[in-house]
Amino acid sequence: MKLYKKIGILGGMGPEATAELYREIIRIFQKKYGAVYDNDFPEMVILNLPLPDVVENLESDYEIKRVLDYGIKKLISAEVDFIAVPCNTATAFIIDDVFFVNIIAETIKIIKDQKLKKVGILATRTTIGSGLYQKLLKDIKLLIPDSNDQEKITKIIMNILSGEKSSEDKNLLCSMISNMKINGAEKVILGCTELPLLYKGEDTIDTLAILANAVVKRAITKII
Repeated sequence: MKLYKKIGILGGMGPEATAELYREIIRIFQKKYGAVYDNDFPEMVILNLPLPDVVENLESDYEIKRVLDYGIKKLISAEVDFIAVPCNTATAFIIDDVFFVNIIAETIKIIKDQKLKKVGILATRTTIGSGLYQKLLKDIKLLIPDSNDQEKITKIIMNILSGEKSSEDKNLLCSMISNMKINGAEKVILGCTELPLLYKGEDTIDTLAILANAVVKRAITKII
């Protein structure tokens, strides 16, 4: 049995994005590390946490932090070695970066590695309002949606969360990405992990895929 670090996934934000993170981690181990047998894969603990709404920001910050803290303690009690949260918005409420694989910080690394100078972002209003991407990108120009497009993005995200992935929403999402590229964005950050479930391409930065790769990289360090 290979001794990989024990992965904790604080999921449920949303549940389908959490499932996709799990699938992507499995695919990486299969393709990159030749995993075949059950014991070729790392131990994982997935907690599907029923977090109060963070897309339309209907709940108080206090309640969101309280529920996140509850979930974190549950995973720590399961003796995980680190935690990944497949949600950009929830990450804005988490302070500790040492024990976590931070989806936003990992995305920033990729953007800087690709030497991009101007990017767009499509995300929840809470993620954009937190200012985390703006702060960490620093010298990189960030295009954000106007209020009209933000309403459209919110509706698309809520539709995906309800299991609805329509061609109309996909076309609308692609149109907003195209408009950002017309305005100079080299790529557009899919800053909500629901969005790659609808569309992802060469013109986008898939934060969910970035998180999966970062999780594998951290887990692959064997415990001696």
